[in-house]
Amino acid sequence: MPESTTSPQSSLRMTHDAGLKTHFLLFFLAFSIILGSGYNTYLHYDYGYAIDSKTYMAIAKGDFKDQSATRRYRVIVPFMAAAVAWPISKVYAKIWPQRSADEWPLRLSFFLINCILTAIAAVFIFYFCRQYGASAISSFIGMVAVLASSWTNYTIGLPMTDSLYLLVIALTMYGIKAKDPRALIIAIFIGPFAKESFVFIAPIIFFWGCIPKWKQVIYFILSGAIVFGARYLIDQQTGSAYSSSMMNAFDHTDNFGYSLMRVFSIHGIGEMFTIMGTFTFLMLAGFFGSKIERKNVLGFIDWPCIALFIALIIHAILSVEVARMLFFGAPVWALFLAMVLDKHKWFGGYRRLFGIEIRNL
Repeated sequence: MPESTTSPQSSLRMTHDAGLKTHFLLFFLAFSIILGSGYNTYLHYDYGYAIDSKTYMAIAKGDFKDQSATRRYRVIVPFMAAAVAWPISKVYAKIWPQRSADEWPLRLSFFLINCILTAIAAVFIFYFCRQYGASAISSFIGMVAVLASSWTNYTIGLPMTDSLYLLVIALTMYGIKAKDPRALIIAIFIGPFAKESFVFIAPIIFFWGCIPKWKQVIYFILSGAIVFGARYLIDQQTGSAYSSSMMNAFDHTDNFGYSLMRVFSIHGIGEMFTIMGTFTFLMLAGFFGSKIERKNVLGFIDWPCIALFIALIIHAILSVEVARMLFFGAPVWALFLAMVLDKHKWFGGYRRLFGIEIRNL
């Protein structure tokens, strides 16, 4: 038999290429799923009723004056949309002359940017599940369940910035479990621009991240300096008092009572099911069965997962949109579903169908 002429360097390159192809395929599948489902929302939703969308559209046009003192600093997605809208606007009116050449190219740009960012987040959610030992098929189903959420549709269909925050959380959770400092560094620098509530996510990175604490302190200081500098420049342009704008970002305590009442109402409980839709019924199986079986399903829950939900619950209580905030726990929701499918006795037929090996704790 002739000897193989494949060198170690060539083998490593082939493995790397295969990995890139897998990453791209996952991204393409995620992007295709949400592009189709979100298109009608983008096209027909009357975003005039969505105050958030009005703010982000104005920011994309460079208009910061009289905008929300909380949302006007979330500039990354609006600026990306503005950059994409410029070439689109050159041909948009010729293709769709019946639509406003000023508004629609920008709406389309938001839609495309949000689809791309959400699809990237979905890829990291998939690999987050794999890091915990979930099978590839169950990890993929968990990812798809997140993409099928009504909140994903809302996130990508409107001129919003939630897609960036979803990506930040996916990077954070993946980076912690995979011990990938690059993912955590990206999260540290873009997180504060995604949502002010990143202040509740930052401690998760600090306490469980793989980056040495002294380096993290430097990264957080640099990130804070960039954020405060950007906020100062925006406040200067709008003529706002810097101190009052900073206080506004966290002045939501008056929502506490209302949010609690909403959560424990029949409507609120039903709203919780909008996070993962009908996949919620599959996930509920994880709470049934013997003690050992529940441990096998729920045993993946570690301190980073718990800390994430503590952070999101705090944010949800301070917000009037509880289900929307809890949706950002998407990496853990997907993992929970994947573990139920991989380990619960009710899904033995599913595992036999796909040849999944049961690995109990």
